[in-house]
Amino acid sequence: MQTAAAVTQKKLKRNVSLAFFAAAVVFSLWYINFSFSEFIGGIPIFMNFLFTDFLPPKASDLPTYFGPVLDTLAYGVVATVLASVIGLVFGFLMARQTTPHPVIRTVMRGFISLLRNIPFLVWASILVVIFGVGSMPGIFSLILFGSGFLARVYAEAIEEIDSHATEALDAMGAGYLQKIKHAIIPQFVPGYISWTLFMFELSIRASAILGLVGAGGIGSQIKLTMDLFQYNRTSTVICILIVMILVIEFMTKRIRERLI
Repeated sequence: MQTAAAVTQKKLKRNVSLAFFAAAVVFSLWYINFSFSEFIGGIPIFMNFLFTDFLPPKASDLPTYFGPVLDTLAYGVVATVLASVIGLVFGFLMARQTTPHPVIRTVMRGFISLLRNIPFLVWASILVVIFGVGSMPGIFSLILFGSGFLARVYAEAIEEIDSHATEALDAMGAGYLQKIKHAIIPQFVPGYISWTLFMFELSIRASAILGLVGAGGIGSQIKLTMDLFQYNRTSTVICILIVMILVIEFMTKRIRERLI
């Protein structure tokens, strides 16, 4: 049972935290010159644009977007497969149970942290400058983003594996590769499948943003139609993207249920 002093200290800490949070909110509102009157006044303007210029979607243009949809799906498949392979190698080098040496683990974690902390939109912008507008910048940026993301989650999944199997193999004098084959991989496979499928979903979502910087995919159609002020066509592309993501989420969920 907590003493009166402990309860008082806990309340004090909570009040101090709330005060800091309130101060941060007030400062942020002041710093960005946020205006509640402009925010409220902008709602009718937004609603007018939404139901006048943006909706309804222009369904007659649907056939023209089949190509970009297939491009986006292909980007997602290629980027996910390559990122999963690269992430798997780095994940094994980063995990405590599978790294050949603690120094390698530290270096790999630092490298992946640097890779992962650069937003994929920044990668795409840099790669567009290097390779020009097209599919390659989009695929490369998705691979870089996916490799950093998957390497971390793969490493964490490996480190969460029950260590009793590896300890038993150690007691039997098993080698490094034998421990990975018989103890690590069988327990790691469900996590590998789950995170890889999730990465595929993320890749499809990211393609919409990548297109805004000229990295191809269905997102390029969003940028094109907006630049031409064809907002009803923009809503068509967005609807296609939403349907595509929902279908992919359903399919990946079914695949998880069958394989895991």
